[in-house]
Formats: sequence, C-alpha cells, structure tokens
Amino acid sequence: MLDLDTFIIIVYVLVDDWYREHLAPYKSNRGRPARLSDSEMLTLAILSEWRAGVSWQSERSFLRYMHRHYSEWFPHLPQRSAFNERKRYLFGVLLQLQRALADQLSGVDDLYECVDCLPLPAGTLGQYQRDHGHWLWESTIGRGPQGWFWGDHLLAAIRPCGVVSGWLVGAAHINDRWLLEAFLSTRAGYPQLMGPPPRPRAGHKAQITPPVGFIGAGCAVGPASGRDYLADQGFNGERWRHHWYTTYQAQVFSVPPNTATTQRPWSRQEKLWLAHHRQIVETTFALLHRVFDIKHLQAHSRWGQYTRIAAKIVGHHLGIWINRLLGRSALTHETLLC
Repeated sequence: MLDLDTFIIIVYVLVDDWYREHLAPYKSNRGRPARLSDSEMLTLAILSEWRAGVSWQSERSFLRYMHRHYSEWFPHLPQRSAFNERKRYLFGVLLQLQRALADQLSGVDDLYECVDCLPLPAGTLGQYQRDHGHWLWESTIGRGPQGWFWGDHLLAAIRPCGVVSGWLVGAAHINDRWLLEAFLSTRAGYPQLMGPPPRPRAGHKAQITPPVGFIGAGCAVGPASGRDYLADQGFNGERWRHHWYTTYQAQVFSVPPNTATTQRPWSRQEKLWLAHHRQIVETTFALLHRVFDIKHLQAHSRWGQYTRIAAKIVGHHLGIWINRLLGRSALTHETLLC
C-alpha cells in the first residue's frame, strides 16, 4: 500500500511524462504561462475524484485538504470556481490521456470489449417532482438494476483487463440498443440513430422509431478497435445484431431472445461462458462507484459532468497502472492507499 505523498508523486510523474512527450511539443505558447502547470492541474483533477483511502469525499473537501496540507507542493492551487473552470478546460486532454492509458494497459488477450449501461442519478425522484429547474433538464426517468431513477445512463465499453476504451451519456429513458447504436455509429465515423429496417411485410407499425432525448459526449467513444462486443440481454435482437454487423462491421454477441427465429437457443454452458467473460463489467462499475463515487458527480453543467467522468476513468486507469507497477492485482484500487 502507498501513503498519500508517494501516491501524489507517482500520479504526477506519470501524467507529466505523458504530457511532455505527447502534448507539450504541440501546445501554443501564446499569452502569459499559467501559474499552475497543465501537468499539476491534471494531477489535481484526477486526485479530486479519488474517494477510497483519502481524507476527502467531495471536490470541496479535497480543495480544503490540499490548501491545508499541500500548499507547499501546489502554491498556486486556485479556489473552487477557478479550479473547476481550469479542469473543464482540460477535458480534451483527459480524454487523450484516457485513450493512451487504455491502449498501453491493453494486452494481446484483450480480444473483445464488453458493453453495458451504468445509471447516473441526477437526484432523487422527489427532487425531480419538486425541482424542474435543475441544469440536467434533459435528464429523464429510467430504470436501472436498483429500480427507477432520475438522471442519465453511462454506456461504456470495457476490455478484459478492466480499462474503459470509450463511453457516452444518454437520457435514462432511452433504450440500451439506441445508446449502442449511437456508440457504434460514432466509432464508425458517422453518428446516427438509424436502427434496423422493419421485417418484410410487417406494416408501418413495425417501423423502429429513433428516441427523442439527450445523447452526448460523442467525442469520448474512442476509435473503432475491430474487437467483438459482448452484451447482456438488454442489447439482444436478431435485426439489431444484423444491422450493427452490416452497417458498422461490429459483431455484438448476446443471449438470443426466446422469439429468435434464425438463432438456436443458447445452452446453459454458453450462457455461463458469456456471463463469465462479462464479469469484468460488474467489477469495473463497482470500482468506479466505490473508489470514484461515479453515481454522485455533483456537477453543475454537462461539460462539468463529462469532465468528471473522464477524470474518474483516467484515475481508474492510473490505478491499474500503479497496481501493476507494485506487483499487486490490477483491480485492487480500494486498498491501494493506506
């Protein structure tokens, strides 16, 4: 396990080395240099989202703690409003760092990606009924594993090693298939919500209509990797699978529905095989919840929401990196700090 001082130094060195190699040579030098460097700000943005083994449980308490105990390390650390503004400014850099770490941490055994949705509550259902002026006015009521909630869904693609290769955000009421449609079409280079054609001679009512609702953060989906996708039953459907394969060259595997006519029913062993290989989704979502508290983003804008999600995922990737450096199990973030 690491003490906090060592952890901060490791994160800063990893971030600064990457930034100097990949971004600093291309950055414009116009204007007065910032008193807090981009590498320092990226380090602080990532640390502010860590919740396990630390003395802070929110961004506000993080800044108070850093001002009180690490003012000599970060003498130009701004107050909260300026900190958030600078953090949002580096959203694109966080995405690049997320992708770079995902590629470096992925191995030859990462032959597929698992896709699934994670609920992102914006508040309680009571708050939704009382307050119609929330900045997340595009959020809606949807259903998650724990029941109904008000907010959004995070669709993420996760590789067997636990890294998140891409993600997007959609309103909670939108069907998982449409979120995957947006995800795959964006990766293919032409974002759209087309959907599969209706069955022959099925009539006008069988036409699949795209949803009306918010879908965003298309810049975070990442490039197409050529890997197959493993999905749960929320993404099944013969026509959908055929549409994704023929339109985006994306092979999506899920347990076929009972109404399938061109696929034979899966055996119990095949279902267990899929569940076993998709276990990494539950593990990764659990880490993002317990270590980074991703279900309580406490953002005040969409841009802020995206930035905090990106910072949490980068922190998750750095946790894998550091665990490997220390010879620990890659997904033991909760016990990394003493």
